[in-house]
Order: sequence, then structure tokens, then C-alpha cells
Amino acid sequence: MELGRIRGLGLIFAALFAAGEAAGQESVTAAKIYEHAAKSVLLILLKSADGKVIAQGTGFLIENGKIITNEHVIRNGTPVLDLGGIRIPAVVEKSDNVNDLAILTTSAELSAEPLTLAEKTPPPGSSVFAIGNPEGLEKSISSGVLAGVRQMGTRQLLQITTPISHGSSGGPVFDSSGKVIGVTVGSIEEGQNLNFAVPVAAVVKLLTSSPGQADVSSLMETAQSLILKRSGVEWSADANSPYQKLESQIAATFVTAIERAGKDDVELLVRISDQSFSALAGNDVAIEAAEKALRLKPSPEANLSLAKALNSQALFTGNEDEKRALLARSEKAARAAILTAKPPSAEMYYTLGYTLVMREVYADADTTLRRALELNRANRPNAEQQAQILRELINTAEGLKHPVDTDKWFDALVQTGVASAWDWRNQARRLDAARRFNDAGTDWQQAATMSKLWTDWCEAGGSFELVTGAEDSALYDARQCISGGSGKEKSEGRLSDAHRIIAKLLNQRGVYEEALSHAKEATILTPEDATAYDVQAVALLGLRRNQEAINAAKQAIRLSDGKYGIMHFHLGSAYFEIENWQFAKQSYEKAAELMPTSDAAAYNVALCMQRLGYSVDAITWYQEALRRNPSRTDRQQILDLIAALRR
Repeated sequence: MELGRIRGLGLIFAALFAAGEAAGQESVTAAKIYEHAAKSVLLILLKSADGKVIAQGTGFLIENGKIITNEHVIRNGTPVLDLGGIRIPAVVEKSDNVNDLAILTTSAELSAEPLTLAEKTPPPGSSVFAIGNPEGLEKSISSGVLAGVRQMGTRQLLQITTPISHGSSGGPVFDSSGKVIGVTVGSIEEGQNLNFAVPVAAVVKLLTSSPGQADVSSLMETAQSLILKRSGVEWSADANSPYQKLESQIAATFVTAIERAGKDDVELLVRISDQSFSALAGNDVAIEAAEKALRLKPSPEANLSLAKALNSQALFTGNEDEKRALLARSEKAARAAILTAKPPSAEMYYTLGYTLVMREVYADADTTLRRALELNRANRPNAEQQAQILRELINTAEGLKHPVDTDKWFDALVQTGVASAWDWRNQARRLDAARRFNDAGTDWQQAATMSKLWTDWCEAGGSFELVTGAEDSALYDARQCISGGSGKEKSEGRLSDAHRIIAKLLNQRGVYEEALSHAKEATILTPEDATAYDVQAVALLGLRRNQEAINAAKQAIRLSDGKYGIMHFHLGSAYFEIENWQFAKQSYEKAAELMPTSDAAAYNVALCMQRLGYSVDAITWYQEALRRNPSRTDRQQILDLIAALRR
């Protein structure tokens, strides 16, 4: 037992000795690095416009008299080098706001030896050392290890355990050989010893770029900030407006990024393609980015981005030949994405399906989109993507003239929970076209409830107007239309229709005074609307204001160029009421001619003929009424009347 204990203590002492030896070696290394590099680490002061020092940071000298620091150190003022009582102004030669780097130069000759940049990053666990000016304590050295290389947004950072304090930003981080592997950039205050440095590769990239030239990631960051800024500016079509100027800047920034992109920027090019047209920077920009990505390094993602950009371009072109060419290219790119992906995604199949729908190749689109839907449902269903797929399946079913499938896919879209007012509106239009007016009216109401758009209530009223038994719904929706649209710009036509619908339905119910009021509102709103005058004539007939009814009916006929039989019928009825049999006969004859199945028009012609004493003609028209409707409830009475006239 005692021997074992001694051996155990021996191991402990050995470990402590090894740790002490390592600490001693690290101290020696730190001392050597400090001796070699401390003079090359500089204190940078930032001055405001009035000459006051507003901030400080660290920089370090490298070859050709260039000084490296953080971009945030020199962002809001003029940098000055503090060389122990002597202050020398510095000039910003280049900056990279994404990687938070800046290169300074000065007209003075610095006597310190330039630091050497490492060619590669050491592996995690390696010892690292940092020299900075924390809290104004110049040229302080600290040590730690490289904890890892982290991807944070669009850039890489080195995570180090070396302490970093305010004022150390922009200082060098060394490996054990004394070469610079990074630039200190900051720490996460909430974390324990979570400190970061920019890899030296980003410094090298900035050094080798042309003067004033930002890298692709920096340009993308700039574009994003411009997009954010534009979101707070009121839209305007004026080329000189702030909105349009920002839009031009966004497009120009993306174009510059595309021009500067190299093989290492392929993923960024794909992102540019995906973002540029969605950011309204232009479809040309999106296409150009995707095509360059494909030239540099073909990939399924680049082909997918190209297909989407080409589709967007095709959607907005007014030239049919150009549209066909764009869609053909899009289909090729989408198929290439599917062919090379392992495995293809639902988005790839959706994009191909969307292209095929636009090309009106509906049978292939149906197969492709069903596959997209299957993949979406199998791989963590995305409701928004599923809704997009279902919308195109609806369009496909409509193109194939499969109304049952149209209804099925629309029901599935509703079940996703993301069907929009736009979706309900489109379905309502399809139902109107299919003359399913009751269903259409219900869907217009749903769209109106979701969108709060008064125009959807107008459409609902128009659909229900054509449904027997849906009069209450039509009246309600038309009144909602009037309530929401009154005083709105360019609302006259819809409001007039709503007033006309109400007048028509109230006429049918014998509420003539209110019907007349709405009919007059309709004619005020749209003085050239023949149907508005027609419902006014009917209301006046109901009120026995026959001469006014004649005037309104004549106006309706004049405005419609006399093409509607029902208007002639109403004029005939007004003349009939004042016992002007000749004019009534003429109007009813025209109504009978324009409405060849109307037995009422033929019967009324017969009545007028009888009043005028034209028995033979009366018999002919009574017979015509029976021919048009052999099932008239007064058939026997008409036959008896014909027999009496023959006697």
C-alpha cells in the first residue's frame, strides 16, 4: 500500500514538473516573441473632426510600411499613430468592413522591423500569443491556445483563449514561431474567454486586392446594408428619387461583386443570384451571377439559381420569342440541377415544374410537381414550399382541364394553413369562369375577410347576384363594397355595379323607392352605364312613374346601342302602362326578336296587337308565345282567346 502511494505521488510530481516545464517553455517563447515584435505593435488614436481623441486601438507594422488594424478602430474619425509622445497622422489605404480589417499608411518612416505573416493557420490546441494596448496599457502580451476556427456569418474567425480587452483590437496574434496568424477583433462578453481574431488569410486577400477594392463578401455586406436602407425609403418610380438611386446602387454593388468573384467565391455567387432578383436588383444580375458560378465550378446549386433567375426574367419579358428562349434555358438548367444533385431536392423539382407550367407542358409539369410534393412531405414538410408546389399543381390541373384535380389541389393548399387571400381570389375567378357562381361568391367572401379589400366584397356580390336564392348574400356583399369603397380613388365602376345589384334585387322584392335611390347613385357614378339606367326604369315602373320610366329605358337603349332585348321589353312595359299600344308593340317586337326564347315578349306583342284591333296578328303572336313555351300555366286561356279571336 505504501509503495503504491509513493508511486502515485511520483506520478503527480512528474505531471506537475511537466506542466511547469511547459509553462516555462511558453514563457521563454513569449519573451522571445515580445522582444522581436513589441516595437512593431503600434498604438492608434482616433481623432474627431475637432481634434479630440475619441477612441484608441492597436495596429502592427508589416512589409512596405503598411499597418494592419481593425476597420472598426478607424471607422468614425481620423487615425493617428502615437509613437511615444510623437503623433503621426495615418491614411486609410483599404478597408474590409465584413472581415473588420483596414490597411493604413503614413508618410513617416518607421524604424521598427515589419512582422511576418504566417502562410497557414496552426491546428487547434496550438499555443498563441497576442500583443496589444488593453485599456491604454501599451504593448501588453498575453498567451493562450487556438481553440478552433469558426464560421460566423459570411466570414471565418479564429477562436482563441488569449485574453482581449478594449484597446487591443487590431493587434497581432502570433504562433509559437513569432509569425502573425491573425488580427484580434473582439470577445463575447457573455461568454467565458470567448475571444476572436481574423485569420491572416483575410489580411493577405485585402493586401493583394486593387486599391479601394473590396472582396466579394464585403460587397455582399454592402448590398445587404443598402437593401436594409431602401426598406425604410418610400417607393417611387422617379429615377432621381432616393428609392431608385438606392436600387441602382444595389444592382451596381452586385455587378461589381460578380466581376471580382473568383473560384473561392462560387458559393457567394450563388447567393448573389438568389438574392439579387428577390432584392429587386434585376434579373440580369441574377442570371449573370449564376452563369459565372457555373463557369467557375458547375454545381446543382448554381444550375438551380440560374433556372430561377431565367424564370423570373421570362415572367417579366413582353417578347414571346425571348420568353420561349429563356424558358428553354431554364428547363435545361433545372434538369441539370436534378441530374447532378445527390439527391435532388423538392425545390429543384418545383423549379422545373414551374418552368414547365410556364411553357404549358402540363403533362410533364404534373409528374414533376407531384414528385416535388412527395419530397416536400417526406423531408420535414415546409408549408410555404408545399403551398408553392400546390399552386403550380392547381395551374397544371387547370391547363389540363381537370377541374376535379383543381379543387383537390386547392383543398390541399388550404390545409397547409398558408393559403392567402390571393389564393382564394384566384380560386374564385376559376369558379366564376366555370359558372359555379355560388362557390365563387363564397371564396370571394373568404378573400375579402382575409385581405380586408373592399374590392373582394364587390366581386362576391357580383357572383351571388347570379345565384337564385343567394339574394341576401349578394345584398350584404354589395353593401360591404359600397361601405369600403366610398371615397376611394377609381372606385366609381365597382361602386356603380354594387348600387345596380342592390337596385335590381330590391326591384325584384318590390322595394322600389330604395331601389330607385341606388339606381340613381349608379347612374351618377357611371353616366354611360346602360344597365344602371335599365334598373332605374324598372324601379320607376314599379312606382308608376311611367313617363320617367320611358326616359330611363330610352337612355338605357341608347347607351347600349339597342342590343339588349330586356331593355326594349322594359320600354315596351312603360308604353303599355300609358296605353300607347303602338309604341309598346314596337318595343315588344324588338324584345321578341332579340330574345328568341322569350314567350313573355311574344305574348305582350299579341296583347298590343289585340288592343290595336289586329286580330290576325294577335293570333300569330299568341301562337308564337305557346311555341316558345308550350308549358305556360295559362296555355288553355290563350287557346280559348285564339278561338275567340278567330270567331
